[in-house]
Amino acid sequence: MRYTSKRTGGSLSLYLIIAFLLVSCPGFAQRFLTGKVLKKDSKEFLVSVSIENRTQRRHDLSDERGTFRIQSAQGDMLIFSHVGYRTDTIVVDTSMQAGDYPVYMEPKAQTLRAVEVGSLSNYQLDSLARREEYSWVYDHGTPPRLERKRTGDGVGVSLNIFRNASKEDQDREKLKKRLMREEEEHYIDFRYSRDYVSRLTKLKGDSLQQFMMHFRPTYDYCRKAANVDILVYVNDSFKKYMKRGEL
Repeated sequence: MRYTSKRTGGSLSLYLIIAFLLVSCPGFAQRFLTGKVLKKDSKEFLVSVSIENRTQRRHDLSDERGTFRIQSAQGDMLIFSHVGYRTDTIVVDTSMQAGDYPVYMEPKAQTLRAVEVGSLSNYQLDSLARREEYSWVYDHGTPPRLERKRTGDGVGVSLNIFRNASKEDQDREKLKKRLMREEEEHYIDFRYSRDYVSRLTKLKGDSLQQFMMHFRPTYDYCRKAANVDILVYVNDSFKKYMKRGEL
């Protein structure tokens, strides 16, 4: 009985030590701040807002519905930034982590400036600003992974970026692809701008919106097309649009 008692006591002490190590281990009791990023004084959510936990050096992007989730602790400094909006900084407290926390960002006045078709200056400035904003995604770089792979001729070596890469690297690569797709959409919006199409077609409101969605050109076309090509494209598309309306 005495031997059993000592053994039980020793096991209990070992369990307590393991439990203490687990609790004190970094990341065991991770907490997150979740919520939505919205445009100030509206219900419009903002996509791809860059969220930086300056204290822990962590990053996140708001998704297609403006939702974000970033690891944080009480006292952490979080910075929300987005091209065309004023940067917002908050200090996390426990009350914010009780539920979804809304962040409202204020547009900068200069985003209302007119953009002339054929002049890339404003688009390039915005593109450079976006590149700087998301430098933590673009400039990090995922190191290539060499993978031994048996081929028909024997053992070869192939390049595989994702195999054996950390989850952080994989997530960053996914974000990079998403940002590149969004950059393509920004370029289409520049070449096929709402103001320019409205001036050519005289369409307004819902009619203009429907026309632009139905006849939206591809990114590849916009890259190859000259200004006169865009003009002809809009005019030809408008003729088709008017014929459809007559049916």
